[in-house]
Amino acid sequence: MTEADDIVNIRKLPVDFTETSRQVADRPEKGGRVRLPGLDPDAFRHPLDRRATRALQRIPGFDRAVAKYIEWGVERGHYVEHTASSVKVGPNQLPEIYAILREACAILDVPEPELYVRRGPVDAYTAGHTRPYVVLFTDLLDIMDTDELLAVIAHELGHVKCGHVLYGTMARIVGGAMGAGAARRAGAAMGNVVSFGLGAGLAAWSRKAELTADRAAMLAVQDPGPCVRMMMKLAGGATRWLDQMNPEAFLEQARLLDDMVEESALARLHRLRIRTTGSHPLAVERARYFDEWLHEDEPRKILEGIYAVRAGSRHCLTCETPPRPTENFCASCGTGLAVWTAAVWTAAD
Repeated sequence: MTEADDIVNIRKLPVDFTETSRQVADRPEKGGRVRLPGLDPDAFRHPLDRRATRALQRIPGFDRAVAKYIEWGVERGHYVEHTASSVKVGPNQLPEIYAILREACAILDVPEPELYVRRGPVDAYTAGHTRPYVVLFTDLLDIMDTDELLAVIAHELGHVKCGHVLYGTMARIVGGAMGAGAARRAGAAMGNVVSFGLGAGLAAWSRKAELTADRAAMLAVQDPGPCVRMMMKLAGGATRWLDQMNPEAFLEQARLLDDMVEESALARLHRLRIRTTGSHPLAVERARYFDEWLHEDEPRKILEGIYAVRAGSRHCLTCETPPRPTENFCASCGTGLAVWTAAVWTAAD
């Protein structure tokens, strides 16, 4: 079977846009948000994410590192820890947050992962490549409104949908953000040189994967405003002063950064250093990207119902591994599995 036969068809759903809402034929989400049934991750995956993934897989020792990671069962220990020490969100526990999760899953067409709330800083992450779960920290919840929290959760679901969870968890461990002992064991198993190369490769890949997850947030919220505010609060939100925060002024910082690097080679060097050593892309640049991307043709077409889907039976969109009937997530890469029964149209239709 050729790649064209296996992968891409164009689904065109009838969508009626008005000034105040976007509605699809089957059923609109709350707030007039468009659902995106059968959305292929490659329809919105950032090109830098694609290239970084290929580069990561070419690193010597990468396959061995993945095998060791699975062998040690590192993720299982983290899952037990969250079950024991966090609050699991559901219909009878923090139901409003659970409703936001369900909305995001419905829009992006992602199987519902488990969601936990844990005491901690302004942060969130996703782990569990065969049984994904999302963790939200309490300080984050204290500063986000409903739409901003939808952006946060949809960002994490973007990692699930695009098969980022396994590599993302490895990046946190090998990079020392979680389980420094596991990183030392990885170094002993693979050798210092390979371990260093793997850590650098994972960190570079992780920064690019964040750009794809940001696109998932934008496709779910369908409004750049909450996404920009979310990023501003992640960068420096404080509960007491939220009413004095100005998203436009935050976006202006990105323009100021551009001016600085245009005028000074030293400033360009410092920006490069920050970009290549951080765990995430720069906050002001991500905020500006939120503001700009939703006005481009690519997301507009997706929200009009014109986007790539994979036709056929239930299978993994990332690695093509056939799942067992009871699985909702791919056992090989963690991508969410879906069943699409609606008709698939071609561009000619």
